[in-house]
Amino acid sequence: MTDVVQHRLRPFGQLDLQHESTHALHVVLAQGRGTSVSVPAHWMSLGWAIRSRLWWQSGGREWALEPGRCQLWGNGALQCRAAESNGWLLIAGPREVWPQAQPREPEQMLLLPWQGRISRDLARAMIAVVRSHESGPATLDVAPALMAGIARRQAALHGLLERCAGRTRHLRHQTMSRLLRVRHAIVCDPGLRQDLDQLATLANYSPCHLLRMHRRVFGETPFEYAARLRDRRALELLGGTDLSILDISLRLGFESQSAFCRAFKLTFGATPTDIRRHALQRPQRAA
Repeated sequence: MTDVVQHRLRPFGQLDLQHESTHALHVVLAQGRGTSVSVPAHWMSLGWAIRSRLWWQSGGREWALEPGRCQLWGNGALQCRAAESNGWLLIAGPREVWPQAQPREPEQMLLLPWQGRISRDLARAMIAVVRSHESGPATLDVAPALMAGIARRQAALHGLLERCAGRTRHLRHQTMSRLLRVRHAIVCDPGLRQDLDQLATLANYSPCHLLRMHRRVFGETPFEYAARLRDRRALELLGGTDLSILDISLRLGFESQSAFCRAFKLTFGATPTDIRRHALQRPQRAA
């Protein structure tokens, strides 16, 4: 059984877990504007933005966790804060105190940095962690459900571990963590023209080794991954906002509107104006 300490934060409440027990898993249920939690380095954190955006900051980078999404993080000290009034949930603790389930495959026990939409089973498991503290002893007896939910959400990453360099499971996990650090930096700044040397420094690899290893594991270079994210973001901005095409071009890191339009048409076979016009016509047809 894993000891659990629960914390409840009200509007503008702040919590620094640096001063809390390192022998327990901490469950933070926050409700209200201005709540924030500081998590020490070398801890793992599983956060869920329930109904409002949650801001995360680590290693000099800040990014938003959108409502309905969750993130598992273990790449350095973390600051979580909410600017809006709706609630959010965070489970955090040193790696060694995270509950040990018994998955079929040993690789599934490896907790990897990951973000995605929260599944129904993982949401239930996180809520069960909160309720287990409220209804009984301060120990966690829902470990199998929690860890199984995480393992299912990370299944795609676990499937790629065999492509990672390393003779042992620990070394393959280390390789994957380094590559995920690079991909996270790209996700945080999809419009930034990433510098290969800076990305390689993040992974503690040489530039050539980073390109080779990233392609080996994910089937694309970091720059191809960044281009895919920019393309996806361009479609979202064109169809879901009223930003001008010039503003979208600048937001995505293009030097000019014409450069963005050329790249967009090369990728999608249509101009940004055509895509936006088509997006606007769809609601009218539905009506």
